[in-house]
Amino acid sequence: MKLSKGNFITVRDRITSESLSQQILLQSGQLKRFGAGIYAKNNFIVKVQSNVENIIREVMEKYDSVEVSMPLLQPKSLWESSGRWEGYNTSGQMFHCDMNNGIYCMAPTAEEAVVEFVKSSIKSYKDLPINIYQIGTKFRNELRARGGLFRSKEFTMMDAYSFHASSESLNEEYLKMRQAYFEIFSRLGLKVIPVKALNGEMGGNYSEEFMCLSDCGEDIILVNEDHSLAFNTEILELENAEEYLLKNYNIKDLSSFHQESCIELGHIFQLGQKYSSSMEGLFVDCQNSLIPYFMGCYGIGVSRVVATICSNNCDESGLRWPLNIAPYHVYIVYTERQGQNATNLYNTLIENGIKTILDDRKVSFGAKIKDAKLFGIPYLIIIGNSYNDDNIFEVENRLNGEKFLIRLEQLIATFK
Repeated sequence: MKLSKGNFITVRDRITSESLSQQILLQSGQLKRFGAGIYAKNNFIVKVQSNVENIIREVMEKYDSVEVSMPLLQPKSLWESSGRWEGYNTSGQMFHCDMNNGIYCMAPTAEEAVVEFVKSSIKSYKDLPINIYQIGTKFRNELRARGGLFRSKEFTMMDAYSFHASSESLNEEYLKMRQAYFEIFSRLGLKVIPVKALNGEMGGNYSEEFMCLSDCGEDIILVNEDHSLAFNTEILELENAEEYLLKNYNIKDLSSFHQESCIELGHIFQLGQKYSSSMEGLFVDCQNSLIPYFMGCYGIGVSRVVATICSNNCDESGLRWPLNIAPYHVYIVYTERQGQNATNLYNTLIENGIKTILDDRKVSFGAKIKDAKLFGIPYLIIIGNSYNDDNIFEVENRLNGEKFLIRLEQLIATFK
């Protein structure tokens, strides 16, 4: 990609009231704020998010989950069938509109939609189990919209749903999805802790949040010394908190637990028969009885994952994208008289399938170097006035600052 062809304008000053990663995203023009919790994303964030989504897809499909897509615009009647319209509407979380042909909402989640989606096709225990997922936009009127992509009103989410003939089958799938989550976050370079949590408005009896320890996090968890057991402090707000912890998690003594700040990246639920019962999602079991199916729900906040990766991979100079999710791998800067050599190198790398940026903007060489570090592309190729047409290029590693010389053929072989 040639930077002159896109909207790549950086600014000098940072908004110091924001976290460092958020300052960098705004300074580099990768996020544009339209209002509280409403952002446009520039090319690099779009590319990174696509790479994150593809990793999620690869793992989910490895674990036999099948991709689908639910409508974002949903009729009020759908939510009334589950009994959740009033609660969501009263809380102010749901965006809705009253049109001349009915009342609709912008989907904050998709339990109702997926039950409606499978109702006509799941008739017998022989049709179960199934697991479907989608990656797409959700809308919630976050009253505490903050931190850019950490908590916004419009965000991207991966949400999966499984359907089962028994609670035993649901439990087996829950454990599979739990393992899939560890695999997803490992590939994304994020260390997560599974945390016992309340199901809240989602319903069901058992759930876990996947938390990433971070000073930017607004969630507080209690965790033991070796991080093998943790739970959300919201459990302590229950009237029967001690009884609840003992019954559900076999926790008798909190003296060995300490508080940590963290970011919730994912949440998995055993929903049981809550939605299938209220929405008449029924099947014929092996004893020829008509019963509601058992459901699981599994979500990952894709936008929040991208924000966390930014937060974990930046310094005062800018972003430092990990190679496996970087929007591009090579960034070329050059002095004015080396334009043809830079263009030739760019074309060669593109022809060899290497994701490359050519900074051909009409700005100074120093500004290009500074912006290259701000943008965070893993490898910077510098073609200065001392370059002598010998196809040996100076490369700088953004992650560790190491500089080295490399021949063109070796450069191509390495990146391919």
